[in-house]
Amino acid sequence: MSRRCFVRSLAMVSCQDPLTEAWAEEPRSFDTGYVRAAEPDTRGLILPSEARRMSRILKRAVATSLTALNTSGIEHPDAIITGTGMGCIENSEKFLIDLSKFGESCLKPTLFMQSTHNTISSLIAIILKCHGYNNTYSHKGISFESALLDAWIQIRGGMLRNALVGSHDEVTPFLALVMDRTHPDYSMISETSVSSMLTCSESADNRCEITDVRILNRPDIGEVAALLSKDEDDLLILGTNGNRLNDALYDELLGKLDFAPRTMGYKHLFGENFSSPAAAFVMGATMLGKGEAARVTIINHSDGSAWSVVRLKAVTPCGS
Repeated sequence: MSRRCFVRSLAMVSCQDPLTEAWAEEPRSFDTGYVRAAEPDTRGLILPSEARRMSRILKRAVATSLTALNTSGIEHPDAIITGTGMGCIENSEKFLIDLSKFGESCLKPTLFMQSTHNTISSLIAIILKCHGYNNTYSHKGISFESALLDAWIQIRGGMLRNALVGSHDEVTPFLALVMDRTHPDYSMISETSVSSMLTCSESADNRCEITDVRILNRPDIGEVAALLSKDEDDLLILGTNGNRLNDALYDELLGKLDFAPRTMGYKHLFGENFSSPAAAFVMGATMLGKGEAARVTIINHSDGSAWSVVRLKAVTPCGS
């Protein structure tokens, strides 16, 4: 018999107020195409001497991870699993700029060491002194779902009791320009850092249960529609952003359903980046934890080629 997988705690940094759920009651609104994340107050979480050596994305990742861990009541996670589309892109840019200016003879080693994608998971593990399973997924717009799928399978299979699962992406001004020019389907570009504690343990503190995680590579839209049913998927959170190039695929999916689900968007609140689906995960879990819904299904596509379906439901006693 497989175990169940619950979301115990969540923490998010985005263009909304950081490390709070104020977005659910009084969300910020934006009238620009590019908004950077609101930086969290890391005092009490990260020593100032350590924070000075961290880039923005690392401070956000550590802040959300420690907040989620402290809220969960779990001392050490069995695993740290991270999704990131671009990794520590700001440090990568700085390193490459220095390389072009000064050659190979006078480079800052810190920028190089903190420029790789797996720097995020590694740094969190060092701070937590966590020597367990540590993995990073970098699969563009389904990086978060890839990390979530890994944790979900291992927890349900009994290989892990719990896991710290996160997704983190920063968008520099240069990257925002590239995204705008190469992907006209992006409406509001922003940044996302989300950390969540998943566990197999039942508790009144659990936010919701993860009942299904699926990733499909280059499916026919009909294949995605065939996974959805009226009983399980009456509320869909979709990655719509108001641009027809992006939204047409979601419209096509809805047109193939034999029922009419309720739908919600989230990118108007949190913006667009490779980790933005993690914000939808926070939205769904928050709604379920507050009793605003019984089930939530999150559907996302990355450039129309990869699709993901994540099902969440309100916590019910074992055996229900």
